Amino acid sequence: MPKEWKKVRLGEVFEVQVGATPSRRVPEYWNGNINWVSSGEVHFNNIYSTREQVTEDGILHSSTNIHPIGTVMLAMIGEGKTRGQAAILNTKAAHNQNTAAILVSETPCSSKYIYYFLLLNYENTRRVGSGNNQKALNKERVRALRFPFTSFKEQEEIVAEIESRLSVFDSIEQTIDCTLSQAEALRQSILKQAFEGRLI
Repeated sequence: MPKEWKKVRLGEVFEVQVGATPSRRVPEYWNGNINWVSSGEVHFNNIYSTREQVTEDGILHSSTNIHPIGTVMLAMIGEGKTRGQAAILNTKAAHNQNTAAILVSETPCSSKYIYYFLLLNYENTRRVGSGNNQKALNKERVRALRFPFTSFKEQEEIVAEIESRLSVFDSIEQTIDCTLSQAEALRQSILKQAFEGRLI
C-alpha cells in the first residue's frame, strides 16, 4: 500500500446505520411506495427496486430510515453466501435489521470505491462475522472494518481503472459463455445424430 494511504475504520469516515422491519401485523405499514431492502437483495449489485415496499407510517413506527442514492449496503446476516455481500443503492430506500447502511453518499468519498473494496474483502468480512453462534456481523463490527483511505480524486481514478479492466474480463467471460453454449449445442447434435442412426 502506498505510504501516503492510510488504513482507517469505516466508522471513522462514514455513519453506519442498521435498519428495522415494520410490524407485519399492521397492514398499513406495507405495500406503500418506499423501497425496503432485505439482506437477500444485497449480492454485489446495484439496487434499483426492491421486492417489498413500506409506507411512511411504517417508517415512522420502526427504527429504519430512508437512505439516499449512493448509500452502500452491507448484508450482516443471511443464508449461504449472503453475509458480507454489498450493494449500492440506485434508489432511495429503507432497509431491514439484517443490513447495514454505510452512508458514503453523505461524504466526498466514492461509493464505488467502498463497494469494490468490500467485494475484494468479502471473505475477510465474513470471518469478522463468524465469531459467535449466529455467525453475524453487527453495527460495531461493520464500523470497525478497515479500508485503505486515499484522496477523493485517487478514489475516482482507481474506480475508473477497475471498471476499465473488469469490462475486459466481462468481454472474455461472455466469449467463454458463448463458446460453452456452442459446445453444448454441438454435443447435443452429436448425441441426437447418434441415436437417429446418422453417425454410422
